[in-house]
Amino acid sequence: MDSDAAAVELRKLLTEAAHVFSEYVRESQQPGAQVSGRIQGVIADAAQSESDARMFPDAGVGSRVWDDVRDVCAGAANTWSSAFLYKLYAAPAPMGIVGETLLAVLNNNAHVTRAAPSGAAIEQAVARKLAQLLEFPSSADGLTFPGGSYANLHALMTARNTRFPDVRTRGMSNVRGAVFTSAHAHYSIDKAAVAAGFGLDSVVYVPTDSVGCMDVHKLRKLMLESRARGVEPFFVNATMGTTVLGACDPIASISRVCREFGAWLHVDGSWGGPHALFGDDPAFSVHNIHIDSFVVNPHKLLGVPLQCSFLIMRQGLNVMRRALGLGATYLFHDEQVCGESDVPCDVGDATLGCGRRPDAIKFWLMWRYYGTQYFTNRVAQARNTSLRLAELVRTRTSLLGRWVLVAEPASTCVCFWFVPCALNDKRSEWGGATRRMCTHINDGGSMLLDYATVDVFDGTNTCTLPEFFRIPINNPSVSSATLNDVLNAIESAAAELYP
Repeated sequence: MDSDAAAVELRKLLTEAAHVFSEYVRESQQPGAQVSGRIQGVIADAAQSESDARMFPDAGVGSRVWDDVRDVCAGAANTWSSAFLYKLYAAPAPMGIVGETLLAVLNNNAHVTRAAPSGAAIEQAVARKLAQLLEFPSSADGLTFPGGSYANLHALMTARNTRFPDVRTRGMSNVRGAVFTSAHAHYSIDKAAVAAGFGLDSVVYVPTDSVGCMDVHKLRKLMLESRARGVEPFFVNATMGTTVLGACDPIASISRVCREFGAWLHVDGSWGGPHALFGDDPAFSVHNIHIDSFVVNPHKLLGVPLQCSFLIMRQGLNVMRRALGLGATYLFHDEQVCGESDVPCDVGDATLGCGRRPDAIKFWLMWRYYGTQYFTNRVAQARNTSLRLAELVRTRTSLLGRWVLVAEPASTCVCFWFVPCALNDKRSEWGGATRRMCTHINDGGSMLLDYATVDVFDGTNTCTLPEFFRIPINNPSVSSATLNDVLNAIESAAAELYP
């Protein structure tokens, strides 16, 4: 093959890809664009056995593959639309897409420094910058992971093996440890406890207050009770930006309790972490707070392409290597100690896996291209838009029903009910009505919304709220017009379903 053949083919393909992709983005951002995916073309036949030859041809289809690419786009959820208000992410920034493409071009593996020299250096630089923003000591460091759930697992496994070092050789037979987390925490903490061998019975769910923040007094009481039973309270997960209400646990107070018990404090800031890094809300401040590990997902509020998650360790990467590493010398040859040189070490041995994408590159390229102010503005705009939506819900009147705010938004999630008049204010029917209206809107295809429910403390008892609309604000293109479109769509659904 001609030595230039790959370069020539790549240029041709990327040129065509640029045309197809930019066309898709432009059309996806038009008013009224389809938001729900509609599977079509050869993909629609995938379930049919006779379609096998079409899906997997012996001879390649060549340039006709761009028809398939367009079919994939048509069948995808349209995250570019401002009406995609469904999950905790939205369309990526254009420079992030360039970074994602660069990762594919390089095809480097960041498990060993020599296999990804620039990626390893960038990962170290970005991790240390994030640690600096979190006011961690200079010895702090971090790694990227494919999502916050995997990062949370690594934090828990590191804490377990640090507190119970014999686990590495003898297993869990003599370990009695308890994991404490808010009742509103992400389910990945539960999964991490299962994967770490503790089981769900060892997870202690700390009740929250009326706005969804962990009750620190109950945390301390539960930790005392655990220790009295001979079960060591070794790990506490505080959430910065709960999945539903967006609340931030009182991390400073939780930290003091953890120091009292010698427990590891992990902060899951997958969703709300950018408020601490680039925001100015005092509720998310980490100033003068001792945190052992911290997770943030730039692929959510900051607009980095999926997936990009950072785990920042106060004690640096050596604590992870000691806890999780096996020193596979056939693969990891570096002789340096992590943190003792400006040259990155082979970090793959500090993880539970091996192969790693150098995802920090796309985050760093965005940072270089747009600057720190870009992230600061994204966080501030999302927060202001959330407050504006809450105000609309609070003040809006309708002949079709009434609007009820679940709680003031703590960050960038807005939660509320619309109660159709036909329900006669029967609270027991609010949840079912929310589900019906949300499904009706989503089936229409031009908007994607979500609903949720949580348990809250009403001052006397803990109660489960009826399902309500949960609107996360991520996309900078969400405008006042978008917010009014959402409320109008909900009222229209109510008019059709509850005449």
